[in-house]
This record gives sequence, C-alpha cells and structure tokens, in this order.
Amino acid sequence: MTVAHRHTRNGANHDDQGDLIELLHARGQRVTPQRLVILRQLRRRGRHATAEEIYRAVHDELPGMATPTVYATLDLFVELGLARRIDTGTAALYDARLDPHQHAVCRRCGRVQDVDGRINARALVRAAHESGFRPQSAELIISGVCAECAAAESPDS
Repeated sequence: MTVAHRHTRNGANHDDQGDLIELLHARGQRVTPQRLVILRQLRRRGRHATAEEIYRAVHDELPGMATPTVYATLDLFVELGLARRIDTGTAALYDARLDPHQHAVCRRCGRVQDVDGRINARALVRAAHESGFRPQSAELIISGVCAECAAAESPDS
C-alpha cells in the first residue's frame, strides 16, 4: 500500500496524521492517542530527536506514558515509513524528513545536520549482497567537525 506523503523541507506533513491513521487501519492496528501525539511532536520539531527528547516533550500531554512506549512507537513509525532512524554511534535519532538526504555528525558536539542529496550506493549494496548479506538500504553518515566547533578550535578565534 502506498500512501502519498506531502512533506515540507523540515518534514512537516500537511495531512497531519492521516497517513498514520490510514497505515494503522490497513494493518489492523489501533490508532492510539500516544501514537498520534508522538508523531505530531516528531513532525513539529523540524530536526532530529532522540526518543528521550520526544518523551520529555510529550510528558505533560501524556503523563502516564512510559519511555519504552516512545521507543516502540518511534520504531513503528520507521517500520511504517513515516520516520527514519539515524544511528550516529551514540543515541539513535529519529527524523521525520523522508526525502532523500544524508547526515553529517559532529564528533565534538554531537550535532547532526542534514546534507541534501542522494548517494549512489549500488556497488556497495551489490558487494554486501555478494558476501551473503541481504541489504535493504544504504545511508551515508559523514563524520567530522561542524562549522561552530571548527571555528572554536581555529587559532584565529
């Protein structure tokens, strides 16, 4: 089943949560207040977020919700194609922006920023497949030092 997504650059969806509701119904799963609130918060952020950040952001609205519920819900969104999970080497981040882009991670401060563009990973995916691995997708994470950290360590500062 394909659901049309109309995303802005920061990942906000103009259909609000209609796509989530449709996907859950198609799978015979329940539409819960927790799922709706977590998706709304993830899409509103306009940046990458950890499960803990989402938990803190929705705690007042959903005071009885447990942290594992947030993790499970975010992983469900990834499975449904409503979010991306980015493994930066520290905490996993969740991104509501689904259009093709990669990520740059600062080794010093941990900031993650979007890098627009597609990668052509056919050769890498093919090599993984030939080694017996069953690849599903490929993503590039660029590691280095962000502009602010680089400026702070510059001798001209």
